[in-house]
Amino acid sequence: MTERPRWGFMDIIVVYVGVMAVSILTSMLGKNIPGLLPGELGHFLTGFLVQFLATVGFVYLFAVFLPRGQWKDLGFSKARPGSYFRYGFMGGILLIIMVLALGYVLKYLQPDLQPQYYEEMLRSATRLSDFSVILMVGAILAPLSEELFYRGMIYPVFRKYLGPMWGAILAGLVFGLAHWDLWRTIPLALGGIGLCYIYEKSGSILVSVVAHGVWNGVMSILIYLTISRGML
Repeated sequence: MTERPRWGFMDIIVVYVGVMAVSILTSMLGKNIPGLLPGELGHFLTGFLVQFLATVGFVYLFAVFLPRGQWKDLGFSKARPGSYFRYGFMGGILLIIMVLALGYVLKYLQPDLQPQYYEEMLRSATRLSDFSVILMVGAILAPLSEELFYRGMIYPVFRKYLGPMWGAILAGLVFGLAHWDLWRTIPLALGGIGLCYIYEKSGSILVSVVAHGVWNGVMSILIYLTISRGML
């Protein structure tokens, strides 16, 4: 992990605003953008890929290209083989347990809490092929782009000024708030803090990508299995 990132708070803000602007524009165009697949799933996948490419592109521009850095400055480095299991896989499992526990509390406090768009797509998947596409988005692509921005770019800046503990807390809170879901902010923020810890301990963003992917992937499978049982 880079101790002195080549970018700063203004670069983070510009990247976030840029990605949001691209996402809003894509949403406004809506059905006018050809879907990669037919129907709602196609538009979901198209919108996500646009956001994914925008995130990777903006982060590369402001954290690598303009400051003349390298991808390793964002945490793309090899980790010890055992770290992928200890912090990646097992860390992801612990995140799932924590989020599920907090989910029961949220369900008690807010029984009518609406599902997020990603969960809605999972619940609308009636074919295994559709679920596989959504799972790929949630377990591979989303963790890669989110870890690149929130742990690779944001966390090192907070860590530089606040130290590892408070840097992780603030970066995790930003991660929770950035999902624009007030009720889910706390569990997402705690998950973000956990991912910062995993990045800190492993020294590689690839390990936190694995943990994030396990978190998203297992949660997606649990949701899909619950829906499948209900349809039998």
